[in-house]
Amino acid sequence: MFETPREGGGPAHTVPPTPPAWSDDLPRYLRDHVRRLRAILPVISVSIMALRHQNAELDSDIANVLSEHACHALDFEIENFASILAALHCRTRRREGPTQDGPTQEGPT
Repeated sequence: MFETPREGGGPAHTVPPTPPAWSDDLPRYLRDHVRRLRAILPVISVSIMALRHQNAELDSDIANVLSEHACHALDFEIENFASILAALHCRTRRREGPTQDGPTQEGPT
């Protein structure tokens, strides 16, 4: 019967989803993170060696715990992040296509 005018105009138009802004920085962030993890690994290794060298009653047990639950776990995480970085690099290269310096699909001229 009575029609009231709509406020704000017509229906909203949706835009295609875009990746988060930090996605371009993700590889850099991961590289920095891996670098920091790699810097921690030798600290743990030296601590393990020092504890074993002291040869006190519990030091060997503490060194074993550090080795098993810190050193090995950290090394595993570093390898995981390195694999993720490699996969991101390959994915980015595929999306960008062949480089200008690479071979072309054109025949001889």
